[in-house]
Amino acid sequence: AALYTYHQILKKEKVWSMDSVYLGPSFNDKEIGNFLDKSKIEYTKFSDEDLVKNVANLLSQDEIVGWFQGRMEFGPRALGNRSILANPKNPKMKDIVNKKVKHREEFRPFAPAILTEKASKYLTYDYDSPFMTINFETNSDTRKNIISATHIDGTARVQTVSRERNKKFYDLIKEFENITDAPALLNTSFNVKGEPIVCSPEDAYNCFMNTEINYLVLGNYLISKD
Repeated sequence: AALYTYHQILKKEKVWSMDSVYLGPSFNDKEIGNFLDKSKIEYTKFSDEDLVKNVANLLSQDEIVGWFQGRMEFGPRALGNRSILANPKNPKMKDIVNKKVKHREEFRPFAPAILTEKASKYLTYDYDSPFMTINFETNSDTRKNIISATHIDGTARVQTVSRERNKKFYDLIKEFENITDAPALLNTSFNVKGEPIVCSPEDAYNCFMNTEINYLVLGNYLISKD
């Protein structure tokens, strides 16, 4: 109401736009490492570049990955910092993630996180959607690359990802594209039905162990269910 009055009635110009919702708590690699060592959890630690390559390769092989990075997102959407990620090209992945990970109804859809510069190839796209709050029609000729993140009516509630907003998440999607030709990932919030999105490394590990997520990434640490 205040914004409507300010802009529409008083005709004031727009002077600020929200460009990030990464406003929550963060945990650095030292804090994550201390948690893993204290809990006697086996892990492999990578550089940023090697982590992105390894995780993109796992996703291309239909492994499901819990992805925990930086500051937690504010709001109801996972936007690449507290996310469960999967291969959007696999038409069975929606059912797999709903049943084995999210523990929710099979009809419920997932969203694609897609590179901003590739969005117009996949969507009827004419403006940015960084917060995964807008539905677009998908293009029938490219839909197969994001099929498990597309609604039954051919629409998708998209998150457009730029390198400026989230470098590591962008680089991961870009590497996945290099392997699969799909510039997108299935992205859903890191939680199960009825639970809040994970906040801490301990939250993420507990969710990982109580679902059929295959791999967990905490910062630059990779943990395998095996």
